[in-house]
Amino acid sequence: MPDVSFITVVPRVRDLTAYADTAMSVIRRTDAADLDGVLIFTGSGAVLDPWVLATAAAAGTTRLSPLVAVNPVYQHPFTAARMVASLGLLYQRRIDLNLITGTAVSDLDALGDRLDHDDRYARLAEYVEIMMGVLGSRRPFSFDGRFYQVSRLQLTPGLPAHLLPRLFVAGQSPAARQVAERVGATSIQMLTAARPDADGAPGALNFGLLTRATAEETERVAEARFPEDPDGAKITAVTMANTDSVWKQRLFAEAEAGHGAVTVDPAYRLAPFRSGQADGPYLVADHAGAVERLLAMVRAGVHTFVLDTPTDDEDFHHLAQVVRTVRDRLRTDSTEGAR
Repeated sequence: MPDVSFITVVPRVRDLTAYADTAMSVIRRTDAADLDGVLIFTGSGAVLDPWVLATAAAAGTTRLSPLVAVNPVYQHPFTAARMVASLGLLYQRRIDLNLITGTAVSDLDALGDRLDHDDRYARLAEYVEIMMGVLGSRRPFSFDGRFYQVSRLQLTPGLPAHLLPRLFVAGQSPAARQVAERVGATSIQMLTAARPDADGAPGALNFGLLTRATAEETERVAEARFPEDPDGAKITAVTMANTDSVWKQRLFAEAEAGHGAVTVDPAYRLAPFRSGQADGPYLVADHAGAVERLLAMVRAGVHTFVLDTPTDDEDFHHLAQVVRTVRDRLRTDSTEGAR
């Protein structure tokens, strides 16, 4: 059976006073549904520091591994390494890392970070090499690079191998893919309108999933959850001027070009992204359809699903049913293939 992970996302919420309660609710529901992890964002506008929220997630759950977004602009690589080691040793839990370079251009200006898009990824590669060098070495670690120079750094005690983080690089640009290859990370890409079971599928895909038992019920819930929002679409268009994110710009262009059109897969929806109700595309499908689509992605080589999911109990109940069915099918396929 392939080793497949299902990770949910702490959502961005418009009512910032509700962020902490929403985040902890998603974390608890993810753990109760026997899913594998939860993605925690970072950024100048993040309500809670991601390491603080990762600590709460590790302390308040039984098994899931937080997937913490790490951006070099916010902290030194030794600091990140020490946080990973501290949480791992305290809770005997692996802390995975989502390696990013992006934030709003205005935030980069506010922080005085003048590097261009590709140089930020070049810096990220050095950042990861230092961080993992410190985490994985029992000897003092030194590094002399273009962006960082460190001499004889050491964490004592070291982090056991089974607690070393899995690395993911978010981004679809050539620079992002080069960094992922250089540091041995899995590339996280957004699901696109192309067939997800096509050749060349990335190791990890990020998208939303809304599912119910029947197609009729699924559509009814989707219409109520993601109503047409012209004002939201205008705001999304404005934010495109404040980002140099390749994947956001591609997704927005795809949404604008295909507004109102039927895609290759009718379950693939960009309307929530276009109207600012979600950070990426959604799959809207009944249980059977969701299972078949996820299985097709696994067979194409996807091993990690980062799923933006609405946050109430019923949503998680249906998500858990789909995931259990996928795992059962994969287990059956593996058993039959071994005969």
